This record gives sequence, C-alpha cells and structure tokens, in this order.
Amino acid sequence: MKNKIGWCNLTWNPVWGCNNNCEYCYARGIAKRFWKQMWKIEANHQWKEHPGWAWTGDHLSGLKDFKPTFLNAQFEKPFPKKPQRIFVGSMSEIYYWEKEWMERVIEKVKQYPQHIFQFLTKFPEVYMRCHFPDNCWLGMTIADRRYFIFDDYKRFINHNNLKFISYEPLTNEIFVSLKGIDWVIIGAETGNRKGKIIPKREWIDDIVDYCQTNNIPVYLKDSVNKLFPDIMAYKQFNKNKGGE
Repeated sequence: MKNKIGWCNLTWNPVWGCNNNCEYCYARGIAKRFWKQMWKIEANHQWKEHPGWAWTGDHLSGLKDFKPTFLNAQFEKPFPKKPQRIFVGSMSEIYYWEKEWMERVIEKVKQYPQHIFQFLTKFPEVYMRCHFPDNCWLGMTIADRRYFIFDDYKRFINHNNLKFISYEPLTNEIFVSLKGIDWVIIGAETGNRKGKIIPKREWIDDIVDYCQTNNIPVYLKDSVNKLFPDIMAYKQFNKNKGGE
C-alpha cells in the first residue's frame, strides 16, 4: 500500500483493471509484470476463506488483460489507526467499476472516518451514482482534451465533497476555470515510452499562477521539478478540509 505518488500516504486497490488504453498508463505496465502474483494472492485468500470450496478463479481471468477485476484479498486489507490520505484505485479506473464494488468500498470507507480517501477518474459522472462520505476527496483527471466533457465538469464542481483536479500527465495546454475546485495536482509523464510528451513550461506556469492568485492549493509532482528545477516545489494541500 505504500507508494511514491507523493500526494497520498497509501494506496488501496480493491480493483485492478481499466477499459481505457491510454498510451502513457503506468498501471497497465505494473499489471503486466505482477498479474500472476496478484492471481495467486487472491486464490490463496479465497481458499483460506472457503476451505473445501471448489473455487476455480474464473473471475480472475481478466487480470492478464487488465480488465476490471475485484480482488477480495486487497479489499479486506486492514488500514492503520493513524489518519492517512489513502488513494483508492491507483490500479484502475473507477468509472468501470461495477456498482456493487463501489458500494462495498464506500461502506468500508464509512468505518474509517479518521482517514481521507482520495478517488480519481477521467469521467466524473461516476460520482453521481453513489453518495460519498465527507472524508472522500473526489478528483478528476484532465490530461488530454479528448477526455474533457464540459457538462460533466459542471456537474462535478457542484459536488459537496472536496474536489480536486489532477493534470497528470499534462500532455497539452489544457486550462479550464478552476472556480469551485479545492486542490490541484500537476504532473509530467514519466517512463521512457516512444512518443513521450514533455509539457511546456508555460502550460505549468499558467495553472500555478491561476491557483496562487485564487488561493487554490497546488501540488507539483517531482516529475515536474525534475524537468524545471527552478520552479518552486509546491507541495500544498487543502488544510481546511482535512489536509495536512
């Protein structure tokens, strides 16, 4: 559950898989390396929970191809007692979760009010399907114009929970009014894929300047500061809504 993401303390992945095929996806690469290990962990968990049960593991067949798959072993992992920021779904896109999966996750979230649970999606309409407790931060990824739907964005900013925008990876000049947004993350593409996009300095400056002018906390990923060492290393959180 520990991670190098920076803006969260822990990750929690009760689901692996996504039906998008983003060329810059880091999670798909991780899954390609570790799906067999995850299959074994889930199988052992099921056999331990149901001794003598003729469990076949058929529902795990999608792990190899990174299809959305619910993993009970990951879902049932305990959380620490000390308050943490927990990113839910770093290995999946919650838009493709079955309704039952989200309902189970939300019920568990309610049992840990001391933690902040951070959700993130390219398709914020998913947040209209369920009621999220107050300790949930709801995020929208804006990485590419192809995924941005303004009507969905308008509904998103009217949500009562803390709302944040993640420009990660920032692949082109994408700027929208951030009125109603409580927190902003900016990150550059990592890895060494062919066609990797390096963001322009002015794309980042425009967002940071807007955030600072309008008192919106901004978190710059280390990937940005490695590209532009002279940019101030902003690591801000929304302190008024449970941040540190």
